[in-house]
Amino acid sequence: MPARFGTAGLSGVSVFATARNSLLGRNICASRRDRGLTKRLAVVLVTLALSGILSAHGETLVAPRAFSNSSKLAGAFVNWGPDGREHSLQIWEKWLRQEPSSVPGVDFYGGPTWEDFFKLNWVPGIWKKLNPKRNVVWSVPLTVKGTSLADVANGLHDAEFEAAARAISEAQPTAIIRLGWEMNIADSAWFAGGQEADYIRAYRRVIGIFRRYSSHFKYDWCPGWGPQQLAADLAYPGDDVVDYVGLDVYDFKQDGSPQQRWDTYYLKAPFGLQWQRDFSALHAKRMSYPEWGVGNFGDNPFFIQQMHEWFLNNAENIAYAAYFDVDGLWPTQIDNNRFPKSQKLFRKLFGR
Repeated sequence: MPARFGTAGLSGVSVFATARNSLLGRNICASRRDRGLTKRLAVVLVTLALSGILSAHGETLVAPRAFSNSSKLAGAFVNWGPDGREHSLQIWEKWLRQEPSSVPGVDFYGGPTWEDFFKLNWVPGIWKKLNPKRNVVWSVPLTVKGTSLADVANGLHDAEFEAAARAISEAQPTAIIRLGWEMNIADSAWFAGGQEADYIRAYRRVIGIFRRYSSHFKYDWCPGWGPQQLAADLAYPGDDVVDYVGLDVYDFKQDGSPQQRWDTYYLKAPFGLQWQRDFSALHAKRMSYPEWGVGNFGDNPFFIQQMHEWFLNNAENIAYAAYFDVDGLWPTQIDNNRFPKSQKLFRKLFGR
């Protein structure tokens, strides 16, 4: 959105303590007769826990940490830098101590005019030149200001989308295509309000073009979080043209305590996180978070913590997440000491 164009650990300890106390409690009388039994039980329990075979509880202890530093959750949209976003993303990976080429990169194809679809077709190739191993999420406009969605749906701009599909397929044939994102926000050039049918027709037509260039693309349908100016599900284009149900989530200034704000405006809001989880499950799709970040509200590590916990709790059903590490309509960059508390926690939670 800023670009407009632009205690899992504590619960694990509790599980271990419950198992330990239960076993020791049943043997308290025996321990009075033979204190050595208690000591032996303790040794056995510790050995089992360390070896990861404490039945189901052992899995509870191990799994959250494995997901907490997963590279798929540590992606980013980064600044262009002196010679391309790939180099900036490599710096980001090192900052988080992630493996090289392991985190997803995000970029935006084209620009505010149809000519940009042709003139900027070299951008995917820069990513490939700098690092052919990197896969990229490409946010592709569904139209530009002054052109109706009906025109796109009727094929008047197929050539522009052919250029985009060709350029991306040659550089990243397994890319994720985030087409016509945030269609529920009124100032988007492809706002679907009042023209939901045209949005759906245009989306489906363009997906058809991209599929001719690569059968390995994945497609991310991504509203902006919350009610916005359109009920997002009215613009859902169909299960056959969607692989991931995305959501862009930013920490905005709202009333209430941090917990109240989280519950009201993010977790339980109409078309918020719980809606996304339920909607994606209903359609048998995985979730994604192509844009998320702090900044509009200020330095808020609570938001970082809550997003991280949401990611952990749903990790198996999340395809990827990418922090918006570029200042857009408001500051969101998190690795430049502007938001020191959020920065410190982010690195701790999303680093290895």
